[in-house]
Amino acid sequence: ADAFGDWLDARGGTFRHRIRVVTMDGFTGYAKAATQHLTQARQVMDPFHVVHLAIDKLTACRQRVQNETMGHRGRSGDPLYGIRRILLTRKSLVTPANAVKLDDVLTSQAHLA
Repeated sequence: ADAFGDWLDARGGTFRHRIRVVTMDGFTGYAKAATQHLTQARQVMDPFHVVHLAIDKLTACRQRVQNETMGHRGRSGDPLYGIRRILLTRKSLVTPANAVKLDDVLTSQAHLA
């Protein structure tokens, strides 16, 4: 936050006032500096980082359910471990066989919670 804030301060008020949009990743330091030094600017996250955040949350959820239902981290042969790649595949690229596998695992009584 300090480095970005100092850099913005060094550019002067005219430069800062002209900035309307700040695109950033999930690092809170950038958001903090932008909030303090670019009050008029809209803060947005680029699509890559939005997708990355969603993938991280989905993976954390899968791992939590895996641990709660099996009592250990994913291993070869575990249902939730077996679908980890399919979960991260674009819908249009999921094969019919993988769609059935995904549906079977996600609708299992063991994973409803």
